[in-house]
Formats: sequence, structure tokens, C-alpha cells
Amino acid sequence: MRLWSIHPKYLDRIGLIALWREAILAQKVLKGETKGYRHHPQLIRFKSHCDPEGAIGKYLLEVWKAFYQRN
Repeated sequence: MRLWSIHPKYLDRIGLIALWREAILAQKVLKGETKGYRHHPQLIRFKSHCDPEGAIGKYLLEVWKAFYQRN
């Protein structure tokens, strides 16, 4: 799982797509919809947030914005 700490604007198209897919997986993990990756270290920052699902949703929104600003 790769949830980059840098802003998505610094990633190329392929990096953005990979980030999107990984963030969707992270969202499912945080919602308890999957059994894998539950203890992945890159989820710590989201799990420690007072609203983990809201935080990953905001993260996904920024990735989406970065992708569509290029097209």
C-alpha cells in the first residue's frame, strides 16, 4: 500500500492512478470491509485521526482533483 505524503500534483499519471487504487483499498480497510492490510503502517495517520473515514475521503478528493485538473 502506498499512500504518499507528498501532494498528488507531483505524481505522474501512472502514479496518480496507483495512488487512487491504493487509497480506495485503504478506505475499505478503514470501513472494515476487507480482512487484509488492517495493520499496514501507512494507515496509522488515518486511524489516529478523529474521523478516519472522513480523512481518507478528503485524501481521495485531493487525488481526484489533481487527476482531473490535468485533463
